[in-house]
Amino acid sequence: MAKRRRRERVEPSRKEQTMTRVERERARRLTIIVGVVLGIAVVVLVAGVLFQLVVKPNSTVARVNDTRISAKDLDKESRFVQLQTIAQLEQLIQLQQSFGSSDTGGFFSSQISQLQNDLVSNEGLANRVMESMIDTKLVQQLAAERGITASDDEVQKRLESFIATQQGFVTAPDATATAEALAAATPTPTLTPSPTPTTTLTSTVTVTPTEVLPTPTVHVQTADDFSSGLDQVLTSIASGSGLSADEVRNIYVTSITDQILREQLTEQLGDEMPLAGEQVHARHILISVPQDASPEDEQQALSKAISITQQLNDGADFATLAAEFSDDTSNAASGGDLGFFGKGQMVAEFEDAAFSLGVNEISEPVRTQFGYHIIQVLETSPGSPDFTSWLENQKAAARIVRSLTSDLVPNLPAVPSNLLTAQ
Repeated sequence: MAKRRRRERVEPSRKEQTMTRVERERARRLTIIVGVVLGIAVVVLVAGVLFQLVVKPNSTVARVNDTRISAKDLDKESRFVQLQTIAQLEQLIQLQQSFGSSDTGGFFSSQISQLQNDLVSNEGLANRVMESMIDTKLVQQLAAERGITASDDEVQKRLESFIATQQGFVTAPDATATAEALAAATPTPTLTPSPTPTTTLTSTVTVTPTEVLPTPTVHVQTADDFSSGLDQVLTSIASGSGLSADEVRNIYVTSITDQILREQLTEQLGDEMPLAGEQVHARHILISVPQDASPEDEQQALSKAISITQQLNDGADFATLAAEFSDDTSNAASGGDLGFFGKGQMVAEFEDAAFSLGVNEISEPVRTQFGYHIIQVLETSPGSPDFTSWLENQKAAARIVRSLTSDLVPNLPAVPSNLLTAQ
């Protein structure tokens, strides 16, 4: 039997050993590089996810004194406002179609255009919502400084009233108030003495039926009605906006709270607020001064105005002197009567003088670009506290920083194109 031939072990050459080490080193380096690249990719991916889910939503888009507004809260509020605006737009379009050509004043068209402009740009809508949120935060701070709060009971009552309105119901407090108002407005019947009856063997009583109008049935909202109605409203808005029902409820509660705080601030600080709608009923006598008047002409006009003022203070009739001396031909014949006017309708010097006078008080000559006016206030119509103007003044004094950038603008659902093109 033949013997197997022993295979002799051949040692790799030095060159082969060197090549093997090089290949191993190359493979090791490649593995490291691939690992580093994959690691960087994972870090970038995780960072991107964290930015979208954590950093971006919690970024500050505005700051009101020491209170911040986050991108997350702006997104929620913008979604809510967008859905509400779309609902208003759809309703107006339906009304316009119902009225057809009878919308001669273009009322619906102008309103529709305004809402379309509000919806055409996410950035524009977000900025408007942000300003509203700034107002709300500032109102909360101003109320807190004065110890003003909105109680949970009051917020709940208004929420119940809102839901009742949505369902065509009334709340129990509203029903009671209505019944009391009707009772107070209904005159108490007076008794009419009956004639003294005469003695007869028989008497016939004729009863004439009185027509009774049916009383309209009003459904008073129950606790179950409120609960189901609230769930329906919250679910409807949540499904259309991408928000949760709790988030929608919080938006409603914040809005109701803001309304209550504004009312209480107005009640407490109304005397400190500018007035809106304030008017005066005044008349005047104008002694005109030409634009190119000489100093002598100026002095002559002033002397004439002073003389007329003195006559009025001595008891002369204002209307008679206006008809005789006033250079304002548009009203001289009517005694210089200007009727009622509000602020911003007259030149500043005239307005300041008129609104500073008491009823029946006569001013000294007031110089304006037209000449010298002698003004008498006949009546005043006080305005109401202008909360909006007051709040704007408070905003000017507050530390407000707006930092909404394009990357923080909410990514809102697309608005149906047919709504944006409807006319």
